[in-house]
Amino acid sequence: MTDLLMRYLAAVERRLPEKDAKDIVAELRDVLSAKVEAREAGLGRAANAGEVAAILKAFGHPVVVASRYSGNDYVIGPAYYPWFWHVQRIAVGLAVAIAFGLATLRGLGSDELMRAVMRGVNGAIEAAVITFGVVTILFVVAERTKMDMKWADKWDPKSLPRDQIREPKSFFESAFTVVFDIVFLLFWAKVVQFPNEIPVRDGASAALAFSPAWEAVYWPVLVLAAGATAVHIADIVYPAWSRARALVSIAGHLGGLAIMWVLYGSRPLVEVTPLNGADPVEMERVMRTVEGVVDVSLGVVALVWVITIGFEIRRLWRTSRGPATSSGAAI
Repeated sequence: MTDLLMRYLAAVERRLPEKDAKDIVAELRDVLSAKVEAREAGLGRAANAGEVAAILKAFGHPVVVASRYSGNDYVIGPAYYPWFWHVQRIAVGLAVAIAFGLATLRGLGSDELMRAVMRGVNGAIEAAVITFGVVTILFVVAERTKMDMKWADKWDPKSLPRDQIREPKSFFESAFTVVFDIVFLLFWAKVVQFPNEIPVRDGASAALAFSPAWEAVYWPVLVLAAGATAVHIADIVYPAWSRARALVSIAGHLGGLAIMWVLYGSRPLVEVTPLNGADPVEMERVMRTVEGVVDVSLGVVALVWVITIGFEIRRLWRTSRGPATSSGAAI
């Protein structure tokens, strides 16, 4: 009972206003515990998982229960409004991700980079607006025609995730990450070029470029970057932590560390070319500085990845011991 009730309360809590969430969850815990105790008194025994699930199902889906405390002014109707933003988040997120994906594919074969980028941004905005409008119209029609909502009653409390141990990623965080991933993929595929000239002194500069050492890891980096993009797109639809997500994260970061190992054994990683009259002494100084910055940057990234792997392993270990009790995550 405790496991199922905790999972239910965690699913409700993440949809509540933050300042009131703890008090509301405490109130709900008392109400639901009383319902379970009353059921057990009638049965003369402890309620099993199916009976507790029936109580929770009768009480309401977490989306609906949380909406009772959200303080929103409903513009569609109390029966449909709880599902409105839930569906919009998924639909708009998918539309934006698909639009950016199509823009990336078009950009890979385009000779006019900036036009392709702007077309992709405009396409994503257009897709988001159209999707939002279509979903809104569907909910308005559902409200006006009092469309049957029996499909919403088919959920099973026993299907709620057990892994309530990490705050789900926000839509903004996931969308921003996907945009960054796509820009990196375009850069790595040499579709997007960034300025690579740095000043050395007044009237002199140098150009930076990847050394041949990166050629050996070109495809592994491309595969890992594409995989990370796919995972971050999935975060838009299912933002909660899961064991499968943790395993993918661990595998991806281990692959990244393997690439780091190869790169560290193939230094230098950057080539410096003099421009505008820079002399050899200046180039030597610039080269040492750039190598130092690259080494430190890669070292910091490797440390962050090791820590991330450690956190994911710890979460896997915690969930393997039994139901998590942290109240920060939900479906």
